[in-house]
Amino acid sequence: MILACPAPAVAADWNGYVSAATDYVYRGVSLVDSNPNLQAGVEDHIGDNFVIGAWGTNVEHQWLYQSRVDDHLELNIYAGADFNCGPQCRARFIVSGYVFPGSQARDWQEATASVAFAERVGASFSWSPHGLGAWASTRTVEAWYVQPLSRNTSITVDGGNVSISSIDYWFGRIGVSHRFDRFVVDLSRYISDPKFRRYGFDEHTQRFVLSVSTAF
Repeated sequence: MILACPAPAVAADWNGYVSAATDYVYRGVSLVDSNPNLQAGVEDHIGDNFVIGAWGTNVEHQWLYQSRVDDHLELNIYAGADFNCGPQCRARFIVSGYVFPGSQARDWQEATASVAFAERVGASFSWSPHGLGAWASTRTVEAWYVQPLSRNTSITVDGGNVSISSIDYWFGRIGVSHRFDRFVVDLSRYISDPKFRRYGFDEHTQRFVLSVSTAF
């Protein structure tokens, strides 16, 4: 999931989303073995700069395939700051906790700094002392670009690189989305570095994912 930097909000400004998809690809790896996925999240802006939020989703395993998630649930809780960094520029720094209730999977924490310009282009850097459920520190660099085609249709291109111990691989996505009233339909093609198949993360380096989401 790409971290966006939303516009300034007033105190106690809650918002959220619900999404249903044909897969859940996280940093190039399917966490549901190409099965249906449901996600939901909420976020609150406190004053002009502080933000807290949480989201949850069903999963089959962590990024490391041998780390099964018996209860099929992942929760993410985060808090941080969101602020202006110039004309049409927003920056965000958050600390996230990835929690797998009641399972044998390994909880982990991560810090992320991101910046977005005119809600069209952005980048982020994430670091974790034991990221993705592994024992080693993890660094992830991501970038994204949104090109509107019409008032309701846009193309998004994003990708990044994961470095963990001696493992290093890239991942990317190109997708087209269209808004129908309160719902957004997205069709994306995910492409990952072919060499990561040797690591046993995922047997597929290319996937198509269809999703329907709505915000509230």
